[in-house]
Amino acid sequence: MPIGVISSGASESRASVILYDGMEKVVRNESLVVIRNKNGGDVLAICRGGRGVNDNVRTASFTPGIAYAKTGRAPSSVKEFYTFNLEIIGVIGENGIEQNKLIIAPTSLVEMYGSGDDPMRYLCDSSLTIGHYWAEPRWKVPVLKQYINYHIGIFGVTGSGKSYLARYEVIPLLRKAGYSVIVMDWKGSDYAPYFDHTIPLDEIRVDDSTVLRYFSQLTKNFGYLEREENPVSMAVERALRTTEWRGKPPEEAREKIYEQAKLILQQNAARVKKETGMLWIDRLDSAFELITEEEVERFLGTIEPWRILTEAKDKGIIVIDMSKGEKEQKLAVFYSIARYLKRLMERKQRLDVALLIDEGPQYAPWQPRGLERETTDIIIELCALGRSYGLSIVILSQGMAGEIGLNAAVRRNLNTQFIGRIHPLDFEEAQKLAASYYISPETLLTLPEGHFYFLGRMNPSPTPLLISFQINDDERSGFASKRQHSADCSEIEGNQRGYKQMSGPR
Repeated sequence: MPIGVISSGASESRASVILYDGMEKVVRNESLVVIRNKNGGDVLAICRGGRGVNDNVRTASFTPGIAYAKTGRAPSSVKEFYTFNLEIIGVIGENGIEQNKLIIAPTSLVEMYGSGDDPMRYLCDSSLTIGHYWAEPRWKVPVLKQYINYHIGIFGVTGSGKSYLARYEVIPLLRKAGYSVIVMDWKGSDYAPYFDHTIPLDEIRVDDSTVLRYFSQLTKNFGYLEREENPVSMAVERALRTTEWRGKPPEEAREKIYEQAKLILQQNAARVKKETGMLWIDRLDSAFELITEEEVERFLGTIEPWRILTEAKDKGIIVIDMSKGEKEQKLAVFYSIARYLKRLMERKQRLDVALLIDEGPQYAPWQPRGLERETTDIIIELCALGRSYGLSIVILSQGMAGEIGLNAAVRRNLNTQFIGRIHPLDFEEAQKLAASYYISPETLLTLPEGHFYFLGRMNPSPTPLLISFQINDDERSGFASKRQHSADCSEIEGNQRGYKQMSGPR
């Protein structure tokens, strides 16, 4: 459907359309159009940043139109017209979209796609899609599979639809692409109720070094400065490694660790002054006043990280239900799993696994402290290795930057982003995006639920696309998700079944 013509001042990458009379009631922000360039080729573009112009009512100076408006009468609309900026996607070539290198000629005809067309077919030839273009459910948005392991960020305030996007679009996409999925469900309510295979946090075995880090933070490094030699910490570490304490009742496990650490310190005390040996025992006793049965109980789980990975390979999706743990315990479990994945990749094993991290700033905040520093660093390391060994990191966050957002070093590794309605504190980040793509910050502040701008490496379009997706009532209750999960598992049955032998304990 013809909607207007290109105005003066067009270039090969930017243009504006002057709408035909009445088309301002039809064309909307984010409408897809094709420019029939008089200089050659058909150019695919998006309408962004519309304006209405009427010289009769300009406010910079007094005009007859303003005089009419002051008396309550309608000014003349003879000089009224409407325009839209056009964000160029590319020229439609024989092999899909190509970079447009020809100047777009003024007065070139602009046509809007109707619902019977499918302009998404020009972007790339891919069987993988995510959601649909915002205004037309039949226009499925294609995805470049080769960039899935370049990592994904999903951003939006509470209520923007992040979890829905992850559950009903991103996870099925990852499964169809051949990835097994491990979900770290921070609250235990966004994913665990919707999938069949879950593991409670307290059943997972945390490696000894991570448990020691937790105890060190809890006891302020067992009473020593970080640069000091720390015999108490070394004794507790050895006790953790040499004592069978996991799987025991909490009081028995705590007693075993304490008695073994005390025995080690007493043996070592024979080589130092008596006062020094007594100081060691005093500090051990002080530490175990803080290392209570409840603290030890957090780490009595026996499920090894390799078993979690094996289950993910066998079942397709595994959800770690983290609802019952304190923050430090959650970080410790995550760190233990992440360290195992890192070791596998350092041994040059290809994973084909996606690690979905809900509530990303809990793991990698703007200014990490304590265990957060460890989890932030290991996420960065996983991102670097994952691009070569088939690990895709998917992080969800309410904020993009600053105190409400992700650590900047982590965010730089997320080469595909889905940006929904943002928090007002992210207005500055929105302005940076607006400067590049004609997307106004106000648009990002008011996006409806379930609408996301899709940009980055997985997007075959060089400019962000506004996508959405449909959720029916059954899916909102979770039952459809489980049925879909079963279907996905059947479809990809037997995928990498031999992994258990390869990735067992070493």
